[in-house]
Amino acid sequence: MSRTDWEEVKRLAADFQRAQLSSAIQRLSERNCIEIVNKLVEEKVIDVIHTNDGKEYLTHAQLTREIRDELIVAGGRINLVDLQQLLNVDFSHIETKANEIIKADKSLNLVLGQLIDRDYLHTLAEEINDKLQESGQVTIGELTKQYDLPGEYISEVIEERLGTTIQGQMHEYDRGVIFTESFVARQSSMIRGVCTAITRPTPVINLMNQFKFQEKLFYTILEALIKDGRLKGDIVGGRQDKATYVPDIYARTQNHWIDSFYQQNGYLEYDALTRLGIPDSKQFVKRRYKSQDLLYLQTVCVGQTIRDQVEASIEEALSNGIWIDITPILPSPFTETDANQLLQHLMKGKTEASVFCDSIVASQKFINSCKTPFDDLMKVKAESDAKNAATLLLEEKEPVSSGGDSKKDRRDERKKRAQAGSGSTHSGGGGNAREVKTKKSKKGKGRGGDDDDFDTETSTQAPKGKQKDLNFMTAREIESVLEGSLHDCPEEFISEIAAQLHRPLTRAYQEVAKSIFLESSGTGGPSDRRKTHSNLQEKVNGLWTNIRLFEKAIRVVGGKKSCMG
Repeated sequence: MSRTDWEEVKRLAADFQRAQLSSAIQRLSERNCIEIVNKLVEEKVIDVIHTNDGKEYLTHAQLTREIRDELIVAGGRINLVDLQQLLNVDFSHIETKANEIIKADKSLNLVLGQLIDRDYLHTLAEEINDKLQESGQVTIGELTKQYDLPGEYISEVIEERLGTTIQGQMHEYDRGVIFTESFVARQSSMIRGVCTAITRPTPVINLMNQFKFQEKLFYTILEALIKDGRLKGDIVGGRQDKATYVPDIYARTQNHWIDSFYQQNGYLEYDALTRLGIPDSKQFVKRRYKSQDLLYLQTVCVGQTIRDQVEASIEEALSNGIWIDITPILPSPFTETDANQLLQHLMKGKTEASVFCDSIVASQKFINSCKTPFDDLMKVKAESDAKNAATLLLEEKEPVSSGGDSKKDRRDERKKRAQAGSGSTHSGGGGNAREVKTKKSKKGKGRGGDDDDFDTETSTQAPKGKQKDLNFMTAREIESVLEGSLHDCPEEFISEIAAQLHRPLTRAYQEVAKSIFLESSGTGGPSDRRKTHSNLQEKVNGLWTNIRLFEKAIRVVGGKKSCMG
């Protein structure tokens, strides 16, 4: 301190002493002071802030100074609520003044109701750096809990001071983790040592849990080591929980085994590849053998060698007119679905054979030979049905006459029946016959009327639906016959053949039955069949007319006896 300043201090001290020793002539009471201040405030002569207890007044400049002083005392970070309690001023004045201070001084920040200056941020960065150097890594989450500040705010503070105050680096994919160079180097050495010692596929999650590797840093370092050629291996499954590290030595052994197995056997089983540690076996085969023509079935993929063998066996069976089951030809891992899919692929465009039981191919010649045992059975059954079920055969063989002929036949029938009916009525004689005739004309009912109705129904009745077909055998009966002739065939194969032959045999039997019936009736051509039908119809009509005559005669005789009695 200079001599001039010291003299000024002495002079002010003397003035202060005189003021204390002097006595005032007039004194104002506390109440008068309050009223004077209130009046000055009303007149807007002064602008002051009174405390919560009303005993003190502060100017805005004084409040600003006191806020800054309290911030320095608190170490550069203080809560506005604490300021309100320390300064005994309403919180609204504290908040308003704090915002004004922030606008005027860019080195101050207001975060979550806390006033923070730049010195505190420097101290915070130094503490974070000490913690980082000690542990090798820190996370934003940990710092948020420790310092009670938002994670984004802490991240901004750290990013501004990375490489200067804070000696470390942020993770490329995870900005919430900070590492030191030495920590990354240690982790890289550990990861390289662990992965070099691995000789079989190992889930990545197991490595991270066992050696406490940080997940995203682990993937980053491992991918960098593989890319630089410092590790011989690959990550299968991407950055997921099911990711697996496959060492190159295992991959080479695995690929060698797969190639050798395929060359020796001509197929690959998906389950076997899965047991080797390949998660998506079908896609793996498609990538590795994309230049080869493989057929992908449900559980296996088949090469050209097996397909050629199966196709050759099928061709041989078709040429010999027999059947073949490809299951014994195929390796044991093939399922019935695989066999069926393979057959569907090989049988495209081949119409001279059929597939049964998913794995059996039968030539059309063999299927036709299965019909031979039924030829004699057809003749025997047709001869029996020609005698016992002639009506069905007659309906089956009756041709459909033209509309004009059928109308003419019906008119001729009506004339014949009308003549027969009139003759019977007149032959009865007497009033009884006329009474019957009168009753018919009036009521249209009675015994005579019922007969006429029945007669009309009989003469004009037409088929009301398709007549029941002539059945040869049921599928189960056909199967029983085939079992006697096909000794080496599986039961399911015989059942499917029986089901397929049921309809063709029924149609063939109907033709045989018709021909036998025509031969037995002595009619061959259409004109002979019409003549036979016409003769049969005339005979039936004559019999029916006689029945009617006999019935009417009985009624007439009965009436005369009652009159005589």
